[in-house]
Amino acid sequence: MQRIIFMALGLSLLLTGCSEKEDFSSFEEVIIEPIEIGLTFRKASLRNQEVAFQVFDEQSNDITQSSLFYVDGSPISGNVFVSESEGAFAIYAEYEENGIVSTTDTAEFYVIIPTKNVLVEDYTGTWCGYCPAVSAAVDEVQFLTDHISLVALHNGDDLSLSIEPQIREGLGVPSGSPRARIDRTNVWGAGVPPIFPAQEVMNLAGIPSSIGIAVSTEMIGDDLQLRINVASEETLLDRKLVVYITEDGLLRDQTNYYNEDATSPYFELGNPMIDFEQKHVLRATLTDAVGDPIPTTEALTDYTVNFIYTVPSDMVVAELGVVVMVVKTDNTALNTQYVHVGESVPYN
Repeated sequence: MQRIIFMALGLSLLLTGCSEKEDFSSFEEVIIEPIEIGLTFRKASLRNQEVAFQVFDEQSNDITQSSLFYVDGSPISGNVFVSESEGAFAIYAEYEENGIVSTTDTAEFYVIIPTKNVLVEDYTGTWCGYCPAVSAAVDEVQFLTDHISLVALHNGDDLSLSIEPQIREGLGVPSGSPRARIDRTNVWGAGVPPIFPAQEVMNLAGIPSSIGIAVSTEMIGDDLQLRINVASEETLLDRKLVVYITEDGLLRDQTNYYNEDATSPYFELGNPMIDFEQKHVLRATLTDAVGDPIPTTEALTDYTVNFIYTVPSDMVVAELGVVVMVVKTDNTALNTQYVHVGESVPYN
């Protein structure tokens, strides 16, 4: 049984954090106090969103009230900055200790318009001879854009999860494979054998979005500590959060109906293809399979969720990633974020 802990907070300021989670049956709150030293602030913020700065001395005492903050070389009133326009800004602080005026290092923060990371979900199985066509199409799209999140949901093989039928039912995806969806609800691919046009995905990749998603991850022992922040230029109302763990580098023999198709990248690779790499494989869900409700959150306010997920011994940490989605009540994904485990991404 994997260990999971969940905590949700509505915050207007984000600093650093920690967390926990997996199966939906056992939840308990965890609070881990961060240790702060120096100048802290949100790395990226939305237009008109308050950016609050704090300064901590070497004993982690908060000395914000006695500090003077400079943005792009000019002093600001108090410790909060707001910009109507996107851009990069320089910040440092001055403070006095024991009669000596000190200055923090200069750091950079950003005000951004979020961009959309399109979601592609591949309903697949190692037994499915036409499924490699989706893998090839996904590889093509991934080559064309970084604004993408990917999930492969296996069925009928040893990589399938018991919740896969629940996801299909919740999203209205018929049984069988290959099936592919864009942003959870839009059908991708048609014909026999099926064709998956890259342009249908590219039309949605990188377009402006009102919703930003920031994700920070850290491994401590076997525990993945995960913090997710969501902010929107509009009130978050009737929205859900979905959090998945995915894994690359899983080698399985893959049935291949394209072995004799000279136009396929899988031509003459065998049927089955031995030790074919299964990528983006759904390995765990840290929320309900089709999403946990996000409490109504005012515009430009951070909604924060923390998890701790104990990584099982049969997963390779270096191959793990986190996919985060904000979806409507009809399950259409409004924006998503992907991050490798051990890395972090700000609002972007």
